[in-house]
Amino acid sequence: MKLVDLDARAIRTALFNDGYVVIRELVPKEMCEEVLEAFGTELGIWMSDPASWDRVSAEVDQVPLWGHQSQWDIRQLPEVHRVWTMVWGTEKLWADRNSCRFTPPFRPGRADPLRLHWDVDPWDTTLQWFPGILALTDADVGEGGFCCAPRIMANRDRWPTTWPVEQWGTEYRPDGIVRPGDAVEVPLRVGDLLIMDSHLPHGTVRNEGDTPRAVFYLQLFPAGSPEEAATRIEEHEAGLAPEWWRWKPGHDRAEAGPTATLTTHGRRLLGYETW
Repeated sequence: MKLVDLDARAIRTALFNDGYVVIRELVPKEMCEEVLEAFGTELGIWMSDPASWDRVSAEVDQVPLWGHQSQWDIRQLPEVHRVWTMVWGTEKLWADRNSCRFTPPFRPGRADPLRLHWDVDPWDTTLQWFPGILALTDADVGEGGFCCAPRIMANRDRWPTTWPVEQWGTEYRPDGIVRPGDAVEVPLRVGDLLIMDSHLPHGTVRNEGDTPRAVFYLQLFPAGSPEEAATRIEEHEAGLAPEWWRWKPGHDRAEAGPTATLTTHGRRLLGYETW
């Protein structure tokens, strides 16, 4: 779908039936390229320089960049807000301050693909999120992109009732119940936005291509309390990632760059101003 073809019913129907929806060409290609440029200028990771690709952690192939101006320029786009307004049924939203993923062609010693998983306990009825993935590069089938399991989402009788516990915490994975044909890859092009229901098991595939796959994690959600806004503002001005992301490699630092300039709309999305 393209934005001009969307309405709230179309988005909600896709999320209900498939667990995800793709809005094609939502973000201008030039804005996506500016985020990739920031990978290089801020972290020394350049799409055109294979020698720099291993600067991404081999543990978690995420780029520790969350508050750069190029990222906020995208978060502040009215078109982005419009899509999540249709998802949630309200314009009173905040923007997540998540980072990016950079997946070079696979070889031993680089991060493994993400196994199918849920980000949160799918049995917890108090949790409902609609996270998004903005493609910064093209990713065809087999090139490190997004995969998911709509059949598992639609069949709760197959969901596990116990979960494995790793050294970093509980993992919500559909281990042992994935059948042939359950996993579906979703190719994306630069500027495409995929939004999914948090009840959809998802992951990534191995990048068997010749170039890195990069995405920007993007999400809007209902605005919170004044106390939560104060924490978000303090972290933003200090260049800090949200506390729950700081276990990831490189996310426990303060960003060196200047604090991003926000529009009036952006100030509402962060919590400086109320809706």
